[in-house]
Amino acid sequence: MLVTALPPSGNSSKFRVVANHGEFTIAISYTLRAKVWKFVAEEEELSAAQELAEAIVSRHDPTTAFKALYIFAEHNVNPSFTATIQQIRKEGIKA
Repeated sequence: MLVTALPPSGNSSKFRVVANHGEFTIAISYTLRAKVWKFVAEEEELSAAQELAEAIVSRHDPTTAFKALYIFAEHNVNPSFTATIQQIRKEGIKA
């Protein structure tokens, strides 16, 4: 799986994910990454995007296509990054 940062086009950080069965984009809101999860460096954000992508792919049904965009913001995820990853790995992403 290949995860690459996309050029900034607003406050959120965006990452392109290319997996074996398709590709998708992850967007992490500014408030979530800077104030809730407290990521300081771009390397932390890229590492987080890699973990999010791995969690999404691990629970994905290969008979269906990935959503084009997965948005992570302070109002739709757990305040703990670790708990968010665990929840996605356990339950998947709710549509």
